Amino acid sequence: MFAAIYCRKSVNTMQGESIQSQLEHCRAYLAAHRAPDEARNALVYRDEGFSGAGLARPAMQQLLRDVRAGHIHCVVCYRLDRISRNIADFTTLMEEFARCHVSFLCAAEAFDTEKPMGRAMLYIASVFAQLERETIAERVRDNMYTLAEDGRWLGGKPPFGYLLQRSLPPFPRTVLVPDAATFPQLCEIFQAVLQTGTLSAGLRYGITMRRLRQMLGNPVYFAADATTARLLAQDGYTVLFSPKAACSAAVMPYGKRPNQKQDHAVMLAAMGEHPAVCDGKSWARLRQIRNPRPIGQRGRVPVGMLSQLLRCGICGDVMECKRRSGREGQFDYICRAKNREKRCDCPNCAGIAADAAVWEQCIRHGDLSVSAQMPMALRQSIVGLLTESATWDGTVLQLTLRQ
Repeated sequence: MFAAIYCRKSVNTMQGESIQSQLEHCRAYLAAHRAPDEARNALVYRDEGFSGAGLARPAMQQLLRDVRAGHIHCVVCYRLDRISRNIADFTTLMEEFARCHVSFLCAAEAFDTEKPMGRAMLYIASVFAQLERETIAERVRDNMYTLAEDGRWLGGKPPFGYLLQRSLPPFPRTVLVPDAATFPQLCEIFQAVLQTGTLSAGLRYGITMRRLRQMLGNPVYFAADATTARLLAQDGYTVLFSPKAACSAAVMPYGKRPNQKQDHAVMLAAMGEHPAVCDGKSWARLRQIRNPRPIGQRGRVPVGMLSQLLRCGICGDVMECKRRSGREGQFDYICRAKNREKRCDCPNCAGIAADAAVWEQCIRHGDLSVSAQMPMALRQSIVGLLTESATWDGTVLQLTLRQ
């Protein structure tokens, strides 16, 4: 059995308590309070870019699977809010650890669930962790509504076709204004796509397909009219302007975008002061050209049979699924440390070939009689039940099946 170190950070940045900093503190705490050997051999679980409001995090789910399998005898984290910022989730975790006879240690607050006082203080601290998360979310919402009422630009690089203009004190405001050099080109790009009905028509202007898709999906280019208001409401925005049949001013969006997951996020759409490139009806047409597939199939991340099961044989991190660019239906398993932090050089594993080999071994091992039309979700469940572990070191895919 091993000790486990869990590290989490909501945003992938180099500031604050980095994953590596948390890991070093946890190893030092584990070495001081348990044994140096345990600190050196501890299993490490990293979740970077995931909120502490829920437990639907890849490394957390893998940790729970290893706990239930009896591989872990204690879990260490740097601070209590790294493992959870929700009282209900925290209570569930502690009950799960208790059932599996796993102790929980917190390096910064020096909590140890092997002692009664440590268990009591953990629950008290979890209340304040949730309070902190909800207070921050409330401040963000209040600030976002204030900015939206004024129609100001939040900051950062302006969208293509516009420039930033800041008014003078005593009431300085930053708004978008058309860029004389690029705004006419922006209008030509949108009209070319509308007239031809294909995205390739916009590539003649020297922009990439990825950037063109981003531009066509950005509400900042489109008029704050009734059609745009309906489309924004479908995307989850709170519309703050009064929809009209026609409007020359464009939308000013605030908060997260629909394709970015974030708890308690604010999505507001106000009326800006900058001129629109197209009206709402044109945007509805451009959205169909941009995403010809049904909404449920847009940007779907491939899910292989070994999702959350395959581990990197070099660094021990999880291997994630990643779609192959320009190759429909094909994907690779890529080491998460390599994909997100460039900390590993393990070669990718071809997803379709790996899944086929694993599925064949599982059928033989389980003596199964299966249909060729069996859904992928059911195949993945069978592989998860039969697989003890799977690793890929860049050359060999090693599979250990349960007896």
